Amino acid sequence: MQNKTNNSRPHLLFIFLSLAFLSEHVRAEISLIPETEQSLVSWLHAFAQIMGALFVLAVISAIYFFFQNRKLKRRLQKSREHEDRLRTLYTAIEQSPASVVIADADANISYVNPRFTEVTGYTLNEVLGHNPRLLHSGLTGSELYDAMWEKLSRGENWSGEFVNRRKNGEIYWEQAHISPILNTEGKVTQYVAVKLDITDRKRREQHERVHNRVLELLSRGASLDVILLAIVESVETEYPEMMCSILLLDKEGKHLHSGASRSLPDFYNEAIDGIEIGIGAGSCGTAAFTGERVIVEDIASHPYWASYLEVTTRAGLGSCWSQPIYGSANKVLGTFAIYHRDRHSPEPEDISLIEASANLAAIAIERYHAAEALRQSEEKHRRLAHYDVLTGLPTRVLFSDRLKQSIRSAKRNKKNLALMFLDLDKFKPVNDSFGHAVGDLLLKEVAVRMQSCVRASDTVSRIGGDEFVILLQDVADANSAFHVAEKIRLALNQPFELAGYQMNISCCVGIALYPEHATDERTLTKNADMAMYRAKENGRNQVQVF
Repeated sequence: MQNKTNNSRPHLLFIFLSLAFLSEHVRAEISLIPETEQSLVSWLHAFAQIMGALFVLAVISAIYFFFQNRKLKRRLQKSREHEDRLRTLYTAIEQSPASVVIADADANISYVNPRFTEVTGYTLNEVLGHNPRLLHSGLTGSELYDAMWEKLSRGENWSGEFVNRRKNGEIYWEQAHISPILNTEGKVTQYVAVKLDITDRKRREQHERVHNRVLELLSRGASLDVILLAIVESVETEYPEMMCSILLLDKEGKHLHSGASRSLPDFYNEAIDGIEIGIGAGSCGTAAFTGERVIVEDIASHPYWASYLEVTTRAGLGSCWSQPIYGSANKVLGTFAIYHRDRHSPEPEDISLIEASANLAAIAIERYHAAEALRQSEEKHRRLAHYDVLTGLPTRVLFSDRLKQSIRSAKRNKKNLALMFLDLDKFKPVNDSFGHAVGDLLLKEVAVRMQSCVRASDTVSRIGGDEFVILLQDVADANSAFHVAEKIRLALNQPFELAGYQMNISCCVGIALYPEHATDERTLTKNADMAMYRAKENGRNQVQVF
């Protein structure tokens, strides 16, 4: 209003000065007319001058009001544009897909938009005058809030992520951008926060992290219980109000056994371990039996839990949702269960969570079993390549490797070693008389007797039907090796009682020493073999040193 008054004063002053000038001019003109004529002429002249002055005044007033009107129109236009902008901004905020919160200088809420209500469940009336900390879940570290207020107090904008809690108790993630509003003196008068619900994105990221973690554990050969526990821990970390467990169906498909559990009491896990599946066997036993999801919102009143009410009450369990874990062959592998301490109904996102967790558990179980089967198969093939299927003794391949290593060690430490070739006498008649099954039993018993005659550091190997080799580490001399060979020969001379039959055999043993008889594997082997054939030629059932 002060500006308008100041702007109009020059115009009014101009009008007053114009009128004064005209009136003075009129008086001057009248004074020049003779007195005899002055009365009529002065009246006519004055009238003309007044009319002229009024005309000039009218023109000046018209010009003045024209410009004033134009200024007024411009102001009105600016006012309308300002109102349109405010209306547009208000509509944008009201219909924004992001939550908008305005708080006063004390951080008490003065406005929230409809999206805030959709996300949190709180209406404007419920939060008006309250501090935004009513959304706190306790899962956001205090250091983040300290950093936020440090920037805001300096008049700077802040961006970050919160883990908050909705009115219904659910946890959610939001990304917040907060700006302080400053007055002309640089003091904060308000805070404006624009926040996005990023829960879905966070859950996808969490699921991907867990999936990668499971694959990592599988690749490292971790045990199945460690892998499944990682899945359980990931869900409970994301949803602290939940308690999870994984139960595995046994090979017979009749009982559930503990697979993984972190938060449930040990006594409860022990109580349900080995539970027989069937209708009414809790949520998990029923889910495994029917192959369908079982939602029990109130354990205390549900008939499925009647038999377990004492242990669930002691454990403080209020609800249990169980999802069957299906393998690729559409076979139930176990169950994934989510417990709450109070009566609880699942939301759509909870159903998605339990399904995703069960699917991840299925991947872990099947891939673990596949990896374990592959490992056992490889182990079996390695054993077949290195150990005799019948006697369990090392084969020629493994024995050759050990002989090479022993020769290198003996050379480095300046030690002696002995190599023995052994061939059974009278073995073929045993096969012919009693059959190959009894012959196999005989070979097994021969292997046992030979091993009982040597040290754990020595090696007995089967290299053919009834041919064996023995490696003696660190022997003093040929006599020491001969003594061991004689011990073996005498042990094999003792009668064998097998399958209701008694049988007698003998053996020929040839000995070659390193480095006395040879310094390489090939020559040492050839010399021990030659010594054995000399024992055969000399009448069998004897020991010969090369």
